[in-house]
Amino acid sequence: MKNYYKTLPKKRVGVGALFFNKKKELLIVKPTYKDYWSIPGGVVDENESPRAACTREIGEEINLKIKSLDFVCVDYKHQEENKTESLQFIFYGGILNENQIKKIKLPKKELSDFKFEPIGKALPKLSKTLALRIRSSFIKSKKVYLEGGR
Repeated sequence: MKNYYKTLPKKRVGVGALFFNKKKELLIVKPTYKDYWSIPGGVVDENESPRAACTREIGEEINLKIKSLDFVCVDYKHQEENKTESLQFIFYGGILNENQIKKIKLPKKELSDFKFEPIGKALPKLSKTLALRIRSSFIKSKKVYLEGGR
């Protein structure tokens, strides 16, 4: 049996978190290694759950300890050119208060900036598939399963 499991395919798994301020603006971050903005999150490590990874990434990327994350959606992405297939999870982290926002500190090698933007202004700054994921989550107002953002 052990050898059988070694033959099964492996998928990348990523996570991201949606945070808002009291004006209902979305928190977006600017990675130093991408041409577009994103949301706090990252890659799930081996033997780590998506929720645990998201909590860890939030701490590493924006210096916040968030205890409660609600599942919003999962998006299956087919293999593309240099990227293997993946599952991308999004969680809702809630509305940040002023004290939490003041505590945000970015790892300068990874993230150069953050800001809160109205959804309509934030989505065009994100990757196409992340924007589709977030838009689908808001439109349906329920848990969503997507493939390629749709």
